[in-house]
Amino acid sequence: MTSVTSPLLADKRLTQANTPDPVETAKRHRVFLKYVLIVCGVIDAILVLLLVYLFFLHMPYFNLQHVEVTGNRRLSRAEVVEASETVAGINLLTVDLGAIAARLQRHPWIHSAAVYRRFPGSLIIEIEERNPRAILSAEKLYYVDDRAQFFTRLLPGDSVDYPLFTGISPEDLKSRGPEIQELIRRGLAMLETMERDGSGMEPSAVAEIRLSLDEGLSLRTRDDRRVVLGNDNFESKLQRYARLKGFLIRRGEWQNARIINLDFKDRAVVRWDKPRVQG
Repeated sequence: MTSVTSPLLADKRLTQANTPDPVETAKRHRVFLKYVLIVCGVIDAILVLLLVYLFFLHMPYFNLQHVEVTGNRRLSRAEVVEASETVAGINLLTVDLGAIAARLQRHPWIHSAAVYRRFPGSLIIEIEERNPRAILSAEKLYYVDDRAQFFTRLLPGDSVDYPLFTGISPEDLKSRGPEIQELIRRGLAMLETMERDGSGMEPSAVAEIRLSLDEGLSLRTRDDRRVVLGNDNFESKLQRYARLKGFLIRRGEWQNARIINLDFKDRAVVRWDKPRVQG
């Protein structure tokens, strides 16, 4: 037996299926309203924070009133503040600490710098100055720090009471800077060896340290002797120098030794300016 559905009944069922559930609709509306309220709250919080920031930004209470400098020995406080390019009265909240530190490190005498805020109105600048360790002569005179970096030219009145490195041209300084820096580093290490080990030669007896990119280091002493050391093994070579000096003094020949070449593994070659004294 065939069942026939009335068109009116089918249309009623379709209408019931398409009618939204009032409970589900209300639930969706509550969720939507909840998210709208959250977004509005976040926006309000951002606006409040922005207003607070703008309020503090224009408060004289946070304006820069004092700059404290530490770590300076050669440079005066005024020179450090000038190098920092800070502006008196600027609001501390707007200060770019990294930019100030970068400007300070462009000063030839400043190796490193750190900058801090101290509320309500102070800026703290901590610097590490370069420590001159020697002088490099390359037509002009340059200070060399304890990291073997040549960092600034000497000015009239600057101290020259430092070991002197010579033998370098301005062209070499421009084109072979890293190699020269390495030679200077070896020279500074050699001077430290002299101070530490009693090598028979005091650093104060060295008039100059000659640099050669091909042959290494050689010394000219204040009594006008030349001592050739080469590129390495300075400690053993200086110990050999001390033994040789003692030997020649005992023989009465030390005063005639003009050039002493120690750039050998286990011997030294001496050149004389007068016939050797037989003994």
